[in-house]
Amino acid sequence: MDELKKESRRRADRLRRKFEALGEPLSWFEAIYAEASGEPRLVPWGHMEARFPLVNWLENQTPDVLSGRALDIGCGLGDNAMVLADAGFDVTAFDISETAVKWASKRFPVPSITWRSANLLDPPAEWTEAFDLVSETFTIQALKGRDRTRAFEGLPNFVKPGGRLLIVARGRLEDEPINPPPWPLTNSELDGLEHFGLKSIAREEYFDKKDPPQRHFLAEFIKPTLNAV
Repeated sequence: MDELKKESRRRADRLRRKFEALGEPLSWFEAIYAEASGEPRLVPWGHMEARFPLVNWLENQTPDVLSGRALDIGCGLGDNAMVLADAGFDVTAFDISETAVKWASKRFPVPSITWRSANLLDPPAEWTEAFDLVSETFTIQALKGRDRTRAFEGLPNFVKPGGRLLIVARGRLEDEPINPPPWPLTNSELDGLEHFGLKSIAREEYFDKKDPPQRHFLAEFIKPTLNAV
């Protein structure tokens, strides 16, 4: 890991603690991007490439799945939104950080992506059941407490009947200790989405190549249509 990346993690820890102490636990995201001043290595998750699990999932879908509107949650610097657009979606990509959205829109000024600054916990009303695919990649794992609960409760609201929700996240078993941040997702949390009108259709557990390897989940859900059996 280069020195800028190490510094980015130190800054992230400092800013997270600062804004939690101020009672503004979500404000540190904007601070991270603003203090980076255009240097992606100062954003801990600023990989400047789409996340491989999302890319791999898209490459394995049939053409009928890769159409319509997609919502990219926590778009960051925009790479995931771009790969969704390349796959054939009309993408709405949003982040709570206005600086991140401006940065991403300059990197990918394409007509098939609408860039928005918005809060996952207080989204625009017009997004209700508006999307054929909702992509949540490494975002909810950065939340905890009531914010995390509200995020899980809100995800199904974006998915139109017949549409899909895809979650890619760090994962942990129920009895594994938490060594945050981030706060990995559990199978029981993912199972809980079925209480909000979604049906689980696929779940994969995989490990990255770090030392030690870190557990991840890729979970896919569908919102049944009214006439579904």
